Amino acid sequence: MSAMKRSELLPVFTCFYSAISSNFYLFSLSVIFIGLIGSIYHPVGLSMMSFIGGDKLKAFAIHGIAGTLGVALSAGFAGILGYFFGYAFPYLILGIIFTLLFILSYVFKLQIDAADITAYNAKHNEKENRQLEEPVKTNIVKGFLKEFFHLNLVLIFFVEFLNGFVFQGVFSFLPAYVGVELKNYIFFHNQAAAAGGFFVTTALIVGVFFQYNSTKITKNYKSNKAFAFLVLVSGIFLLISGFTHDILLFISVLAFSAFNFSINPISNLMITQNTHEKYRATAYGVFFFAGFGIGSVAAPIGGIIAQKFSLHWIFVMFGIVLLASSLISSVIKEGKYT
Repeated sequence: MSAMKRSELLPVFTCFYSAISSNFYLFSLSVIFIGLIGSIYHPVGLSMMSFIGGDKLKAFAIHGIAGTLGVALSAGFAGILGYFFGYAFPYLILGIIFTLLFILSYVFKLQIDAADITAYNAKHNEKENRQLEEPVKTNIVKGFLKEFFHLNLVLIFFVEFLNGFVFQGVFSFLPAYVGVELKNYIFFHNQAAAAGGFFVTTALIVGVFFQYNSTKITKNYKSNKAFAFLVLVSGIFLLISGFTHDILLFISVLAFSAFNFSINPISNLMITQNTHEKYRATAYGVFFFAGFGIGSVAAPIGGIIAQKFSLHWIFVMFGIVLLASSLISSVIKEGKYT
């Protein structure tokens, strides 16, 4: 059974156990395990997608859109189910969904881009044959260090940390910021909470659609250049949002969301282009840990800035961070696994 299939089977048991558990501590433990096991999907799933033939960037874009919509809709869907049928019912439905995914993983076969892999193996066949004469352990260590810890990939990881730091920070404080600034804008009358929810949702929807649009950019520009450009432009609009009000604030937030979401599929493609096939799952794991794990420190840092200064300075800081990220991104060269 492959790692991907195991990652789909384990949540089945934890979800069903959460649905039937009557002990609070055991229920909490099972929910924690759902998150831990579910986190396996990103590195393994994206690694598998990197071997699919055809337009990889388009596949990554569709994957990102589906994930964003899933995150956006799941909370409301689970809330409705929990309200009418009890808290355990959403976990029961989630367990059924994971069961169906597990079954479908045997029905649908992965179509690997065999031509790319064959060409790569032929190119490096002589080098690998020479390495067979060396001790196996030495080969593994040297191969990992050489193919994994190279400058391009390290820069991508660092940039992802900066971008993840900004993304999580922005969408942690954006509802409060636009809610206060736009509470009397359009049809809202001193309704900060409603305005914040509406404008942030609108920004997320715009970002989702522009995420797919990124597939057109790389047809005319190399992925590393397009990536650096998108980071730069999103940083500029985020910086503008920290100093504007009313319609200009709304437009700058929409523009930031559009350009920033477009980064996601391109960054996933760059991991594929800069990582040996043996280490792609590991690379995606480090990549998401950098963005979503280490990047989560944005919330407390942003909170300190808002408390000591003002809410709009958070977005000024995040804009500056993105501008710094764009400078680092400009150093990233074209990947060799294209």
